[in-house]
Amino acid sequence: MLIDIRILFDNYEGESGFRSGFGYSCFIKKGYGGILFDTGADNEILIHNLNKAEIKPQMITRVVLSHCHKDHTQGLTGIVNLKKDFNIYAGKSCAETLLNREELKNVNLTFVNSECVEIMNGVYLTGELGENIKEISLLMDTGGGLVVITGCAHAGLKEIFKKAKEIINDKIFALVGGLHLKDKKEEEIHELIEFLKSEGVRYIAPSHCTGDLARRLFKKSFHSGFIEAGAGSRIYIGGSCEY
Repeated sequence: MLIDIRILFDNYEGESGFRSGFGYSCFIKKGYGGILFDTGADNEILIHNLNKAEIKPQMITRVVLSHCHKDHTQGLTGIVNLKKDFNIYAGKSCAETLLNREELKNVNLTFVNSECVEIMNGVYLTGELGENIKEISLLMDTGGGLVVITGCAHAGLKEIFKKAKEIINDKIFALVGGLHLKDKKEEEIHELIEFLKSEGVRYIAPSHCTGDLARRLFKKSFHSGFIEAGAGSRIYIGGSCEY
Protein backbone atom coordinates (compact mmCIF):
# COMPACT_ATOMS: atom_id res chain seq x y z
CA MET A 1 0.00 0.00 0.00
CA LEU A 2 1.37 3.40 -0.99
CA ILE A 3 1.80 5.98 1.76
CA ASP A 4 2.27 9.64 0.87
CA ILE A 5 3.99 11.80 3.52
CA ARG A 6 4.39 15.57 3.19
CA ILE A 7 6.58 17.45 5.68
CA LEU A 8 4.67 20.61 6.63
CA PHE A 9 6.75 22.06 9.45
CA ASP A 10 10.44 21.60 10.01
CA ASN A 11 13.52 23.63 10.89
CA TYR A 12 15.23 22.16 7.83
CA GLU A 13 14.34 23.56 4.42
CA GLY A 14 12.86 21.24 1.83
CA GLU A 15 11.05 22.47 -1.27
CA SER A 16 11.16 26.04 -2.51
CA GLY A 17 8.28 28.23 -1.35
CA PHE A 18 7.76 26.41 1.95
CA ARG A 19 8.57 28.25 5.16
CA SER A 20 10.67 26.63 7.88
CA GLY A 21 10.61 27.00 11.65
CA PHE A 22 11.73 25.04 14.70
CA GLY A 23 9.17 22.29 15.16
CA TYR A 24 7.63 19.37 13.33
CA SER A 25 4.49 18.44 11.43
CA CYS A 26 3.72 16.09 8.58
CA PHE A 27 0.61 15.08 6.67
CA ILE A 28 0.12 11.40 5.94
CA LYS A 29 -2.23 10.39 3.14
CA LYS A 30 -3.26 6.75 3.30
CA GLY A 31 -6.12 5.67 1.08
CA TYR A 32 -8.92 8.20 1.46
CA GLY A 33 -7.85 9.31 4.93
CA GLY A 34 -5.47 12.03 6.00
CA ILE A 35 -3.55 12.25 9.29
CA LEU A 36 -1.85 15.42 10.49
CA PHE A 37 0.97 14.27 12.76
CA ASP A 38 1.97 17.17 15.05
CA THR A 39 1.26 20.80 14.18
CA GLY A 40 4.57 22.66 14.50
CA ALA A 41 5.23 25.79 16.53
CA ASP A 42 3.49 28.51 14.52
CA ASN A 43 -0.02 28.81 13.09
CA GLU A 44 0.95 31.12 10.25
CA ILE A 45 3.80 28.94 8.99
CA LEU A 46 1.74 25.76 9.19
CA ILE A 47 -1.24 27.24 7.32
CA HIS A 48 1.06 28.77 4.69
CA ASN A 49 2.69 25.39 4.08
CA LEU A 50 -0.66 23.57 4.02
CA ASN A 51 -1.85 25.96 1.32
CA LYS A 52 1.42 25.62 -0.59
CA ALA A 53 1.07 21.82 -0.50
CA GLU A 54 -2.57 22.17 -1.64
CA ILE A 55 -3.82 20.20 1.35
CA LYS A 56 -7.43 21.20 1.97
CA PRO A 57 -8.87 21.20 5.53
CA GLN A 58 -11.40 18.52 4.57
CA MET A 59 -8.51 16.18 3.76
CA ILE A 60 -7.54 16.11 7.45
CA THR A 61 -9.61 13.48 9.26
CA ARG A 62 -7.34 12.86 12.25
CA VAL A 63 -4.72 14.84 14.17
CA VAL A 64 -2.08 13.14 16.31
CA LEU A 65 0.04 15.05 18.82
CA SER A 66 3.19 13.14 19.69
CA HIS A 67 3.77 15.11 22.88
CA CYS A 68 2.88 18.48 24.35
CA HIS A 69 5.98 20.54 23.65
CA LYS A 70 5.06 23.79 21.95
CA ASP A 71 7.10 23.10 18.83
CA HIS A 72 4.68 20.23 18.12
CA THR A 73 1.35 21.70 19.25
CA GLN A 74 1.20 25.47 18.72
CA GLY A 75 -0.08 25.18 15.14
CA LEU A 76 -3.15 23.33 16.40
CA THR A 77 -5.04 26.60 16.87
CA GLY A 78 -4.77 27.42 13.18
CA ILE A 79 -6.00 23.97 12.18
CA VAL A 80 -8.98 24.09 14.56
CA ASN A 81 -9.93 27.52 13.22
CA LEU A 82 -10.17 25.96 9.74
CA LYS A 83 -12.01 22.81 10.74
CA LYS A 84 -13.37 21.21 13.91
CA ASP A 85 -14.87 17.91 12.76
CA PHE A 86 -11.89 15.63 13.21
CA ASN A 87 -10.48 13.50 16.01
CA ILE A 88 -7.45 14.71 17.92
CA TYR A 89 -5.34 12.02 19.58
CA ALA A 90 -2.88 12.92 22.32
CA GLY A 91 -1.26 11.29 25.33
CA LYS A 92 -2.92 11.41 28.74
CA SER A 93 0.05 13.43 29.97
CA CYS A 94 -1.19 16.23 27.69
CA ALA A 95 -4.78 16.19 28.97
CA GLU A 96 -4.58 19.08 31.43
CA THR A 97 -2.73 21.33 28.97
CA LEU A 98 -5.08 20.69 26.05
CA LEU A 99 -8.33 20.79 28.06
CA ASN A 100 -7.40 24.27 29.25
CA ARG A 101 -7.09 25.60 25.69
CA GLU A 102 -10.22 27.58 24.87
CA GLU A 103 -10.17 26.79 21.14
CA LEU A 104 -10.37 23.06 21.90
CA LYS A 105 -13.55 23.19 24.00
CA ASN A 106 -15.78 21.77 21.25
CA VAL A 107 -13.27 19.49 19.56
CA ASN A 108 -13.26 15.70 19.87
CA LEU A 109 -10.20 14.87 21.99
CA THR A 110 -9.09 11.29 22.63
CA PHE A 111 -6.40 10.74 25.24
CA VAL A 112 -4.16 7.71 24.88
CA ASN A 113 -2.44 5.88 27.73
CA SER A 114 0.39 3.36 27.37
CA GLU A 115 -1.73 0.96 25.29
CA CYS A 116 -1.63 0.98 21.50
CA VAL A 117 -4.60 2.39 19.56
CA GLU A 118 -5.54 1.66 15.95
CA ILE A 119 -6.78 4.97 14.51
CA MET A 120 -7.18 3.81 10.91
CA ASN A 121 -6.88 0.47 9.17
CA GLY A 122 -3.22 -0.46 9.49
CA VAL A 123 -2.28 2.74 11.36
CA TYR A 124 -1.44 2.51 15.05
CA LEU A 125 -0.33 4.75 17.90
CA THR A 126 2.24 3.15 20.20
CA GLY A 127 0.67 4.66 23.29
CA GLU A 128 2.76 6.88 25.54
CA LEU A 129 6.35 5.72 25.96
CA GLY A 130 9.19 7.14 28.04
CA GLU A 131 9.67 8.39 31.57
CA ASN A 132 10.44 12.10 31.90
CA ILE A 133 8.88 13.10 28.58
CA LYS A 134 6.09 10.79 27.49
CA GLU A 135 5.60 10.55 23.75
CA ILE A 136 3.48 8.76 21.17
CA SER A 137 4.88 7.46 17.89
CA LEU A 138 2.84 6.44 14.84
CA LEU A 139 3.14 3.09 13.03
CA MET A 140 1.92 2.22 9.54
CA ASP A 141 1.66 -1.32 8.21
CA THR A 142 2.31 -1.17 4.47
CA GLY A 143 1.94 -4.88 3.92
CA GLY A 144 5.66 -5.11 3.24
CA GLY A 145 7.01 -3.79 6.53
CA LEU A 146 6.42 -1.02 9.04
CA VAL A 147 6.94 2.72 8.77
CA VAL A 148 7.63 4.49 12.07
CA ILE A 149 6.99 8.23 12.42
CA THR A 150 8.34 10.09 15.45
CA GLY A 151 7.98 13.64 16.73
CA CYS A 152 11.19 13.74 18.77
CA ALA A 153 11.71 10.08 19.81
CA HIS A 154 12.25 11.18 23.42
CA ALA A 155 11.61 7.61 24.60
CA GLY A 156 14.53 6.35 22.50
CA LEU A 157 14.38 4.37 19.28
CA LYS A 158 15.10 1.04 20.97
CA GLU A 159 12.02 1.38 23.16
CA ILE A 160 9.89 2.61 20.25
CA PHE A 161 10.99 -0.26 18.01
CA LYS A 162 10.37 -2.81 20.77
CA LYS A 163 6.80 -1.55 21.21
CA ALA A 164 6.25 -1.38 17.45
CA LYS A 165 7.15 -5.05 17.01
CA GLU A 166 4.91 -6.02 19.92
CA ILE A 167 2.03 -4.36 18.07
CA ILE A 168 2.87 -5.72 14.60
CA ASN A 169 5.39 -8.51 14.34
CA ASP A 170 7.08 -7.36 11.14
CA LYS A 171 10.30 -5.67 10.07
CA ILE A 172 10.65 -1.90 10.35
CA PHE A 173 11.99 -0.70 7.03
CA ALA A 174 11.43 3.08 7.19
CA LEU A 175 11.88 5.73 9.88
CA VAL A 176 10.64 9.32 9.50
CA GLY A 177 10.73 12.32 11.86
CA GLY A 178 12.68 13.94 14.65
CA LEU A 179 15.14 11.66 16.45
CA HIS A 180 16.51 13.99 19.18
CA LEU A 181 20.17 13.23 18.56
CA LYS A 182 21.44 16.81 18.39
CA ASP A 183 23.42 16.45 21.63
CA LYS A 184 24.73 12.94 21.03
CA LYS A 185 28.39 12.13 20.41
CA GLU A 186 29.56 10.50 17.19
CA GLU A 187 30.17 7.11 18.76
CA GLU A 188 26.64 7.08 20.22
CA ILE A 189 25.19 7.83 16.79
CA HIS A 190 27.28 5.08 15.17
CA GLU A 191 25.95 2.63 17.78
CA LEU A 192 22.39 3.69 16.93
CA ILE A 193 23.06 3.27 13.21
CA GLU A 194 24.20 -0.30 13.80
CA PHE A 195 21.03 -0.94 15.80
CA LEU A 196 18.82 0.44 13.01
CA LYS A 197 20.57 -1.68 10.40
CA SER A 198 20.26 -4.77 12.58
CA GLU A 199 16.53 -4.09 12.74
CA GLY A 200 16.29 -4.00 8.95
CA VAL A 201 15.76 -0.26 8.48
CA ARG A 202 16.44 0.59 4.83
CA TYR A 203 15.09 4.13 4.55
CA ILE A 204 15.48 7.00 6.97
CA ALA A 205 14.17 10.58 6.71
CA PRO A 206 15.47 12.31 9.86
CA SER A 207 14.70 15.96 10.56
CA HIS A 208 13.77 18.51 13.26
CA CYS A 209 15.77 17.69 16.42
CA THR A 210 17.96 15.00 14.83
CA GLY A 211 20.93 17.35 14.52
CA ASP A 212 23.36 18.06 11.69
CA LEU A 213 26.01 15.55 12.80
CA ALA A 214 23.53 12.69 12.98
CA ARG A 215 22.06 13.59 9.60
CA ARG A 216 25.53 13.55 8.02
CA LEU A 217 26.33 10.18 9.56
CA PHE A 218 22.97 8.73 8.50
CA LYS A 219 23.52 9.95 4.95
CA LYS A 220 26.97 8.36 4.85
CA SER A 221 25.73 5.05 6.25
CA PHE A 222 22.38 4.65 4.47
CA HIS A 223 23.49 6.04 1.08
CA SER A 224 20.46 5.94 -1.27
CA GLY A 225 18.29 4.96 1.70
CA PHE A 226 18.81 8.40 3.24
CA ILE A 227 15.95 10.77 2.41
CA GLU A 228 16.60 14.52 2.63
CA ALA A 229 13.65 15.80 4.67
CA GLY A 230 12.63 19.38 5.31
CA ALA A 231 9.64 21.69 5.07
CA GLY A 232 7.80 20.79 1.85
CA SER A 233 9.56 17.47 1.23
CA ARG A 234 7.34 14.70 -0.12
CA ILE A 235 8.04 11.07 0.68
CA TYR A 236 6.37 8.10 -0.97
CA ILE A 237 6.63 4.75 0.79
CA GLY A 238 5.00 1.53 -0.37
CA GLY A 239 4.82 -2.13 0.58
CA SER A 240 7.53 -2.94 -1.95
CA CYS A 241 9.96 -1.04 0.32
CA GLU A 242 10.77 1.42 -2.45
CA TYR A 243 11.13 5.18 -2.06
